[in-house]
Amino acid sequence: MEPIRVLIVDDHALFRQGLARILEMEEDIVVVGEAANGREALERAAELRPHVVLMDINMPVVNGLEATRRLHRKLPHVGIIGLTIHDDEEYLRELIKEGAQGYLLKDTEPVRVVEAIRRVFRGEAFLPPNLITKLFSTLQRPSAADDAAPPEEDLTPREREVLQCIAQGMSNKEIAVSLYISQKTVKNHISSIFRKLDLTDRTQAAVYAIKQGLATLD
Repeated sequence: MEPIRVLIVDDHALFRQGLARILEMEEDIVVVGEAANGREALERAAELRPHVVLMDINMPVVNGLEATRRLHRKLPHVGIIGLTIHDDEEYLRELIKEGAQGYLLKDTEPVRVVEAIRRVFRGEAFLPPNLITKLFSTLQRPSAADDAAPPEEDLTPREREVLQCIAQGMSNKEIAVSLYISQKTVKNHISSIFRKLDLTDRTQAAVYAIKQGLATLD
């Protein structure tokens, strides 16, 4: 099985090299390259075709937000995980808006970084529970999109259970085990939830569930 190809983007060489050493200890992950700013990230991503990009937010030349936007448009199948030293809600919201599938603080434990890479590689979103809570706290003001969203009453009891599991950050496999159903059935439920609630990814689903009181984070 082909290893997960990762590109590390950060303007601090020591951080890049340290993170690379940690990731290269994993048998299923290979660091294919590094970049020191957003411009280099776009060039290296086009050249190396990574599966996942770890993208620093605050960088010179082209910052991480702009690089994420351009990279997502140019290579939409590449998973992007934002990296920052601040758990800033605005950064988080903007990153998700521009196409990122994950968000990590730079002091995150290595095991969580590896978990995030694997999840994003599988097409899942990754957001630590505490950051989901922070994001929720910034979404108090209703929007036209909220008003237009189908009511959660349209969800079946099983879909509500799946939505609650998503809000807890569980993977499809974990949901299947928890609810004693197949992973295929989990995927079908998730597709139905996205359609009924007019959502496009797991992070949006998690935020929606918390905002509507359908799930809580311990």
